[in-house]
Amino acid sequence: MTSRLVRHGPAIGFTGSAFFMVASVVAAVAYVGTASEGFSPLNHWVSELGELGVSTLAVVFNVGLIVGGLALALFMAALGVLRRSRLAWLYVPVGFVAGVSGALVGVFPMNNRGIHIVVALGFFILGWVAVGLASLDIWRRPEPRFSRWLPVLGAITVALFLLFLSVYIPYLYTGTGSDRPALSVATVLEWLVLVGIIGWVLVASLTWWRYARGSRNTT
Repeated sequence: MTSRLVRHGPAIGFTGSAFFMVASVVAAVAYVGTASEGFSPLNHWVSELGELGVSTLAVVFNVGLIVGGLALALFMAALGVLRRSRLAWLYVPVGFVAGVSGALVGVFPMNNRGIHIVVALGFFILGWVAVGLASLDIWRRPEPRFSRWLPVLGAITVALFLLFLSVYIPYLYTGTGSDRPALSVATVLEWLVLVGIIGWVLVASLTWWRYARGSRNTT
């Protein structure tokens, strides 16, 4: 079971990330808000693409979140089984729960505000920990499966997570009124967090897959 998970780890990471990206783009293109506005990452939250009754293709986006979140959970598990390090014992459960929390954001869209915020925070709070520990593990014990720049990308992603949380958590308590600003730092950072973690998973998956393919060709 574990060997199969490791073998399919790169495909799981790549497929899940790509599926979520495509679902996001498709839902964003079709989006028309309550003020007849198009979608913009400059002032629309990620979850607005999954808001039932507003986002035309909310179901598509939410399915993308579910698939992407579960794929992240399995990818982190596969990475930990592959590495078998002390740090892996930490980031596997953290990353798994972060991925499942991300999937639950799709199960409970922002129409269910209470539980939606809880599971979204679960992803954002645990996600940076998982990426940070995994990147530290790869930096401390580098191997040809992974680019030497992967820990750098991980560090950038962690910084984006923390910047977003520093803005988003106060926002939950204060809010910004009903008017939508032309530019929202919080929403931009939220999108950058997703770009960062998707990029990290994609880079790790592709170099891992390329190494595995090269190893098979030489045997």
